[in-house]
Amino acid sequence: MTTSSSRLYRNKKPLRDIVGEQLRNSIYDGTLPPGTRLVEQELAQQYSVSRLPVRALRILHNEGLVEHLPTRGVVVRTLDRRQVSELYDVREALEVLAARQAAERVAEGAENRIAATLKRAAEAAGTGDAAAAHAANSSLHDEITALAGNVLLAETLEPIVGRVDWLRRKIEDFTLIHAEHEALAGAIAGGDPDGAATAARHHVRASRERTLRGLFD
Repeated sequence: MTTSSSRLYRNKKPLRDIVGEQLRNSIYDGTLPPGTRLVEQELAQQYSVSRLPVRALRILHNEGLVEHLPTRGVVVRTLDRRQVSELYDVREALEVLAARQAAERVAEGAENRIAATLKRAAEAAGTGDAAAAHAANSSLHDEITALAGNVLLAETLEPIVGRVDWLRRKIEDFTLIHAEHEALAGAIAGGDPDGAATAARHHVRASRERTLRGLFD
């Protein structure tokens, strides 16, 4: 058993989740660039497992990080300018709704832990820990969706979350991102649905411009 696979078996998470997480991180950090083929047999040998990677790949497919091509099998997804733009169109509609509903629930007395995640992101960025900052920023969006309490909304967001996280990690302007998150978190904490929707819309549109400029200009 290899060192990496032995770590898998010591972890208490389901193996499919661990393999999926490691593959996801490899996509995020560029170890597995767009267009890379992910072959079941090779993954099984790498992680010393049987058919488990198939289920891990299914998770990544549901997140939009990989796709199945008839002539090549499963590959890391490639996104062009049009696809990124469309992704942000959908993200804006869904995240504006999530922010509005999260603020409504806070106004009704729901517990709000977003501020702690915002602080964690700022601290990570301040120490130069980009990976931790990205993770905290992603968690902040997940927490807003959870706070909204809309199951169908969360299910609709699931197929694009992976791609959004992937793109988010390509842009490291943490100062601007924190300012936008701070405005969003403040409106939600204040139970201000209109303010939260406005802040979410501004954040997604600004993220869209940063991403398109960073990837294609």
